Amino acid sequence: MIPLIDLHCDTIFALEHGESHGTLIENDGHVDIQRMEAAGKVTTAFALYIPLHLVDSPWEYGQRLHNRFLSEITNAGARIKQITKAEQIGQNPEQGAILSCEEAQILEGKLERIEILASWGVRMSTLTWNHENDLAFPNQLTGGLKKFGFEAIEEMENRNILVDVSHLNDDGFYDLAKIAKKPFIASHSNCRAVTNVSRNLRDDQIRILADHGGVIGLNFCASFLSEDWHNSSVEAMTRHALHLKNIGGSEVLAIGTDFDGIGGNLEISKYSEMPLLWDALKSNGMTDTELEKMWFKNALRVLA
Repeated sequence: MIPLIDLHCDTIFALEHGESHGTLIENDGHVDIQRMEAAGKVTTAFALYIPLHLVDSPWEYGQRLHNRFLSEITNAGARIKQITKAEQIGQNPEQGAILSCEEAQILEGKLERIEILASWGVRMSTLTWNHENDLAFPNQLTGGLKKFGFEAIEEMENRNILVDVSHLNDDGFYDLAKIAKKPFIASHSNCRAVTNVSRNLRDDQIRILADHGGVIGLNFCASFLSEDWHNSSVEAMTRHALHLKNIGGSEVLAIGTDFDGIGGNLEISKYSEMPLLWDALKSNGMTDTELEKMWFKNALRVLA
């Protein structure tokens, strides 16, 4: 089986918040170790998702999620290992867990906390979720990066934490592109030219991100894939993936399922069903080499 790197899931939040029941080994959500094992060799980015509208202290809630992540990894024993360096993915016989952050308000305006996140092994972080914060504005609002946003990006790059533009608005994206010294990513975003929602990327943004050496993780959320907000289909995924390739080239392709953060009817709801997408893309002209880039090689490159 071809290895897979998934750049975004919300499983840790879903377990902690009670949206999924069970443990990381086995639960009733989308992602658990049993499903990862059934699919072969999977490395998943588990996000510390901070819901600003539900918590008083983003930092305290982030610590709570980090503790939950650590306890789940520890309780799973040898079946999964936290990945902090790209080379560990190739060396690791077990399933892999990358730590990411979704909502940089976890910093609460304190730049020194980026060093703490790096010490936890956080390898990527969005600047926003769907609310304005100390750094920037989300996709449905206007306004460029704030002063603390510029400072945080520089420090994230210094600490080898990939800046993630998923959820960020257009103004913030272009500000980032002007100052980024390293590749940046969109861990779970699709194409606005195919489905016109603000969470998706414009064609010029896809090209800019590709020119910076970044990747875009194909998001399985129905409302980002098509106008059918209830059904996430392989057909719609294929349209977005082919558009990403046509606009940004095969080097920009990656997977960012958004599992455990999305609902509706998912034609692919677990990793063992990923061959459905592989076969659809191959029948539409993608080569095995391009598909291997999308499945794991491109993400591996930016993580390195």
